Amino acid sequence: MHVSASVIGDGEIDPPKVGSVLTGALRFHELPADEPDVVRIRARLEPSGDDPTWQVTGDDSQGWWEWEGLLRDDGWTASWRGVTPRTGEVELTGQFRGVFSYDTVGRFRGRVTRVRLVCTRYQYRPGSGWAPVVPRHRTLRDVDSVPQMFGFDAIAAEGAEYSDMENSVVVDLDLDDVPPLPARPSIVPGSVSSANGVLWVSDAELPLIVSIGADDVVAEHVVPGRIGVARQICATPTGCWVTGPDGTYWIAIGHEPIRVDDLAVHAAAVVGETLLVCGDGTTWRIYSPGVEPVDVAAVGGYVASVVADEGGFVAVVLPGGAVARLVRVTRTGESTIGPDIALLPRGHGRPYLGGEPLRLVRGVDVGVVQPGLGVRDVGERLGRHQLHGGRAGRFLWTVGHSPDGTSSGGWWPLPGPVTFERTEQFWLLTVYDGRTLRPLTSVPVSTSQPAVTIDDDGLVSVTAGGVQQFRVDSPVMQPPVELDVAGVLDRCRAGS
Repeated sequence: MHVSASVIGDGEIDPPKVGSVLTGALRFHELPADEPDVVRIRARLEPSGDDPTWQVTGDDSQGWWEWEGLLRDDGWTASWRGVTPRTGEVELTGQFRGVFSYDTVGRFRGRVTRVRLVCTRYQYRPGSGWAPVVPRHRTLRDVDSVPQMFGFDAIAAEGAEYSDMENSVVVDLDLDDVPPLPARPSIVPGSVSSANGVLWVSDAELPLIVSIGADDVVAEHVVPGRIGVARQICATPTGCWVTGPDGTYWIAIGHEPIRVDDLAVHAAAVVGETLLVCGDGTTWRIYSPGVEPVDVAAVGGYVASVVADEGGFVAVVLPGGAVARLVRVTRTGESTIGPDIALLPRGHGRPYLGGEPLRLVRGVDVGVVQPGLGVRDVGERLGRHQLHGGRAGRFLWTVGHSPDGTSSGGWWPLPGPVTFERTEQFWLLTVYDGRTLRPLTSVPVSTSQPAVTIDDDGLVSVTAGGVQQFRVDSPVMQPPVELDVAGVLDRCRAGS
């Protein structure tokens, strides 16, 4: 199995070590038999059932169709994509690759028996930059383990024509020599939201919601939805909205959950008891308990961020191209669509909203949202680029890579040089004063995509390998405390 340095560095797959058990997402890439390090496999291919995708690589490309499916064999599954439609028992040549899991359903689990670092030679080509030498110049060397971070050094000194870099690894796995998988906990937290002294936690795959109120009053809620989909929850003073690919549900405290709509939801926010959901294309809706849904006129595109603001909602939409547009929605469903806002194609990433007054954060650029839904530059900047962030009550939060003091941003958002353990991968979650954007605290978390909620008392709850909690005034780099939601649920079920 081949794994790139970026997949290991981002924590998607643990650093391989001989003798350790490794798990992760797996994809099989078809390649010609004369390519290096290819294998021939026989497996059962289950087509996805989706329409093929038209692929192009540039203006001069003639394009091609690709089909998708899942390969199955003893002890593994691997996602597959190919230019030839296939089904049933197949024989293929190519490579197994450990990859990011966001679009991959294939999985592997095995004990590492061999680890080899792959060194690839790159050549500088004027006008196009660095590219692997073709035919490939590659060498492999055996190691006992690899570090979390490797292959990210400067590729070569200025003016060099060639550079050799170890930026991937080949791992041999024994799929049989592994212990049995432990039983799944009663709940694996996926999303969190708090309101009126009640913390709500959803399961990452099951249609299961747990509420934890004052004096540790615990309740279990099962919504009539699909298994295997992630959901977002939005707490209100009297209950909780649950949204996801299979629709929207309402849970009133003390009552059974009900399904209110089957519209697939990609983003949502709540003001009081009123919920705004953003579905496919321009399909947005407003919900209130016991009231018929109201359709909202919106703009088509990817909804990058949606927050409550001034008694209503504001969303950031990416309609295509290097622009974003803001949409303001009232509680009764009236909408205002703003003008194009320029984005730097590489530097701005996914924009998000936060702060008081409301700001739009694009990379390190921060602009105040205007009544006409443009943004005004008031000279605010983040100290360094963050992966993404959002609004939680009166606070702004971001998640990004931890600083080491060597970049142009120095130690920001930390107050200065800080010593902390670097042997394990983590990301830095920072909470800011919403008015001044001054960092209040930063803590290590085990995921780059946490769900975050902050209650009225300043208690922050985060989904990061469970539910982790800390306060907005906690010491910098103090690890959060785990809330054992599964244990709480198990005791509730046992009546204790």
